[in-house]
Amino acid sequence: MATMTTDHSPAAIRRPARRIPAPLLWTGGVIITIVALVAIFLAWFNWNMLRGPIAAEASAATGRSVRIDGDLSVHLWSLTPSATVRELKISNPRWMRGGGDMADIDSLTVSARLWPLLVGRVDLTRIQAEGPKLSLYRDAGGRANWTMGDPNRPAKLPPIQHFVINDGRIHFVDVKRNLVIDGTMQSNETGGGRGVFHLTGQGSLNREPFNLVVTGGPLIDVRRDRPYRFSADLRAGETHVLAAGDLPKPFDFSLVQAHLDITGQNFADLYDLTGLALPTTPPYRLSGEIARDQHRYTFRNVVGHMGSSDVAGMFVVDHRDGRPDLHATLRSRRLDTADLGTLLGAPPRTGKTATQAADAARLASQGHILPDTRLDVRRVRQMDAVVHYRADSLLARKGLPLTGFSLDLVLDHGVMTAEPFAFTLPHGSVTGHVRIDARKDTPYTDADVRVTNIHAEDFFHAASAAAPLAGLIEARVQLHGPGASVHDAAANANGSFTVVAPHAQIRKALAELLGVDVIKGLGLYLSHDQSQTDVRCAVADFQANHGLLTARTLVLDTNPVLSTGKGTIDLRNETLDLALTGHPKRFQLIRLASPITVSGHLKSPKVGVKAGGAPAQAAVAVVLGALINPLAAVLPFVDPGLAKNADCATLVAQAQHQGAPVRVAQTTR
Repeated sequence: MATMTTDHSPAAIRRPARRIPAPLLWTGGVIITIVALVAIFLAWFNWNMLRGPIAAEASAATGRSVRIDGDLSVHLWSLTPSATVRELKISNPRWMRGGGDMADIDSLTVSARLWPLLVGRVDLTRIQAEGPKLSLYRDAGGRANWTMGDPNRPAKLPPIQHFVINDGRIHFVDVKRNLVIDGTMQSNETGGGRGVFHLTGQGSLNREPFNLVVTGGPLIDVRRDRPYRFSADLRAGETHVLAAGDLPKPFDFSLVQAHLDITGQNFADLYDLTGLALPTTPPYRLSGEIARDQHRYTFRNVVGHMGSSDVAGMFVVDHRDGRPDLHATLRSRRLDTADLGTLLGAPPRTGKTATQAADAARLASQGHILPDTRLDVRRVRQMDAVVHYRADSLLARKGLPLTGFSLDLVLDHGVMTAEPFAFTLPHGSVTGHVRIDARKDTPYTDADVRVTNIHAEDFFHAASAAAPLAGLIEARVQLHGPGASVHDAAANANGSFTVVAPHAQIRKALAELLGVDVIKGLGLYLSHDQSQTDVRCAVADFQANHGLLTARTLVLDTNPVLSTGKGTIDLRNETLDLALTGHPKRFQLIRLASPITVSGHLKSPKVGVKAGGAPAQAAVAVVLGALINPLAAVLPFVDPGLAKNADCATLVAQAQHQGAPVRVAQTTR
């Protein structure tokens, strides 16, 4: 049997190669040809042909006319494709009269990373704007020409690695806040690719100098999952704001956290920057931590001072519905009452702005003590607020024995209510409710203030001498009327003012002088006699009519003297004209039948004796002394002492009827 052999030669083991099917070769060739043609087409394509369609799509998306009047160039063949638009113009919305453009940009270049872009994620490597001119406008109703969707939605931008603005200009008018900004903008990164980012703006804000500098870390290092650190230095007139913090998600401006230092001459000036109707204050400095979370701003761990008063607490502002809603809880260890006066519109004692200095000079020249700074009703209507404030102690001027203060304030759609406010004293308190309706051009004020269980001796601080007046004082003030300032509201006020001392003591020398028992009163006064005499009751009841308070009852009943009075207090020009006539209850050898007067300005009243009666008595004394007997010269000054005790129970009951918080049990003496 024959043996078979195998051929292992190269030729024997060579096999025929598998050929690519002709249809597949044709398909690949066609694809390559198409790609090549597309590449050639795109490389030579005139992108300006798409300006019209692109502008039309942008107009439909934004709801306003978008025009590309210059060249459109696109560079696709790169890992960072880019597009440049020249002479880009975005018009104002249709509701703006007069038309015009909101934005006019000489050149805008945008580039992004290719691979994230293919999966629908935008990472911008460059935005560069040359000569942008922005004309921004918001009307009285809050409509803004720059909003193109939810006007309350915070800006959320993708990470930007290079952001450049050259020769930018901005004109901003906010009719709602009466705000005007004119300025320039510049931004760039210094020191190469890993330098420091700078954004600057300067110009004027409501005709006051305005300057903003924002700095940050290298934009080349920006990552979506890494906070971006920044600092800002802003000056607007007398206001200076320093911030240092980060954006937890660059550049999502709905999330911001920073340490904030704010200084200024008047807290109300922050309205231009924040849109919050804040009160007038003396010079202030505040520091704390601010955080933004969507529509909510929280300024916590706040410490600082306003004038001579310290302040600490927290502010929370919510813009969810586009209307600021402020909630604040504040506390002071010591409140200077002069700073409290500034909150009501009085000029501060120190650190006045030019406007405040002019107000102080005007008030001084007029002799007024009631502030005439007008409430800006337009600002008050634009926000709501709930404020809780407590002062543990008070630094009071002119001997006022105030020991504490509290205020709960609510502002709701133009109606401001202080309900309640309270001053505490060593004995008793002053509490009240004030409602200011600012929904009309002229605000209308309702005030109801009660003085409860005050002790007169607390107002005197003599170290050794007894107080000239001691005892319980109760009072109530009910006033209402129109006026844009404290002075105007008082000058137009109607209502009542009642003060009652159901039982007290007065220095005997003063009681005798009210008589006016010349011999005894002066004798007690010159001998420094500190003895007291009882005040059976004292009632002062005034009716207010358009700022003029007229005495309905004015009685001071002491053991030796019953004094009755009449007169007016004019809140329109802040003057008073009161006369108190004493009626001795016993025989007096020498008495001047002339009323004690209190007159002049409320700021510096003058006490005297009315000149009409005493000279006439002196003339009669001269005649009698010449014709009859020198001893008869004293007869015109003799008072038989026929005055009776006042009906204190009835007077106090009338005062109770007027609203004075008097306890009847204290009037039985």
